[in-house]
Amino acid sequence: MNEVYQLFKGLSNKPLEDGCYAADYVPFARQHKIGVSSEGYPTFFIKASGKDKALDITLEFIKVLFNRTCRLIENDEVREMDGYAIISMSASNVDYQKYFIDVVCILLHELPDNVTIKILKAELMKIADLFSNLSKPSKKTLQGLWAELFIIEQAKSPEYLLHAWHTSPNDKFDFNDGRDKIEVKSTRTVRRVHKFSLEQLHPNLNSNLLVASVFVIETGQGKTIFDLKDSICKKVSDLGLQYRLNEVIVQTLGFDFDKVNDISFDYQQALDTLAFYDFRDIPSIAIENIPESISNIHFDCDLSAVQTIYDKHLDISGSSLFKSMQL
Repeated sequence: MNEVYQLFKGLSNKPLEDGCYAADYVPFARQHKIGVSSEGYPTFFIKASGKDKALDITLEFIKVLFNRTCRLIENDEVREMDGYAIISMSASNVDYQKYFIDVVCILLHELPDNVTIKILKAELMKIADLFSNLSKPSKKTLQGLWAELFIIEQAKSPEYLLHAWHTSPNDKFDFNDGRDKIEVKSTRTVRRVHKFSLEQLHPNLNSNLLVASVFVIETGQGKTIFDLKDSICKKVSDLGLQYRLNEVIVQTLGFDFDKVNDISFDYQQALDTLAFYDFRDIPSIAIENIPESISNIHFDCDLSAVQTIYDKHLDISGSSLFKSMQL
């Protein structure tokens, strides 16, 4: 993906007139092209077959045009080429541009050689929907998302955790494989105090739950969310899961996305303080003691004196979710 970004940066140095693009082949899919507009925005030209009609898509950051003839400058020669779908991002933010190029490259890796307009439209709609989240409020703090990515990055099987990663605000747990659960709690203080909802410490009867606790301290020389994302991608070869990783990050961050590279957290501190707890050992409130008219109960709990799963030698061999972790 970085090779394609570097191609884009090299093309950005070429003088252009309006309506004309500097372009080059995408190295791993030479029927498609990466280009730059006269405004300096990254643009992809994707070759599609068929005569299906498709409506153009225009959003705040993303524009998709179908069945277009393009004026492209390749090797200092202007050519008019037809039959392309054009997808471009109109944002000058470098982080947005890198992310856009990464996500489109994942798409291009997975497209068939002779992609039809119908198939391409469905895939490009996914990207348009994804980047529409950049103008929405964030669902979690940078600290909370960093902690979850740290857990995935540390896992023995990050692929399994990516499948189990739940990000809807309505989800009770951060990771849920349909049987067992992992809830990630982070703190930026010097005490291992976390906020729980009552429901989080009362999973369904046949499920097991581990609580991961980690100190996430902001620092000038640490790792960013992008650093963790890149580390995870190196361990995960499945392009569909790489796309899901990128998708969840954008959906979660919303308009906080442009802060990602400005904020780093202490990676070594996180490694040194990561601990896992059996939910049964965490002090809670018995549900039978709660009047039916009271709901949405949340409380802070100090885990400093609670046994970890290592202290109590908890057997996790029966859980695929727990075995995916480095426990």
